[in-house]
Amino acid sequence: MKTKKRRILYVDASVEESMSKISLYDTGNNLTNILELQNISKSNIAENYALLYAILYVVKNNLHNCHILSDNQQSTQNKKIIKIAQDKSIAISWIPREINVIADKITKLNTTVKIKEWYILDMFYNLIMKDEG
Repeated sequence: MKTKKRRILYVDASVEESMSKISLYDTGNNLTNILELQNISKSNIAENYALLYAILYVVKNNLHNCHILSDNQQSTQNKKIIKIAQDKSIAISWIPREINVIADKITKLNTTVKIKEWYILDMFYNLIMKDEG
């Protein structure tokens, strides 16, 4: 029996004084998504958004056998995020920052995702993470 190849998604967040962004790199189709975050100034929160965005991306695109990689250990251990990922059969793992070079560089590029995606992601985040700072 042939096993289906695992789809790898890299995510990262960039928080600067003037702007915060998240990036997603899908190795399955060489696609990059960059989304500007509104009023997010904490790195760990931005990293949580990045993981949740990747989960939404997987569900929205009906992808299977996906593994999301992030260089933020705290976010990859967030119980709420892990639960949602497990419910959707998505694996999440921490990787060292030096391995996450592609997603890190992508966050420096111009936004590619429309603002309406931010509103959907923000609503999703607030429903799930409402008790976290």
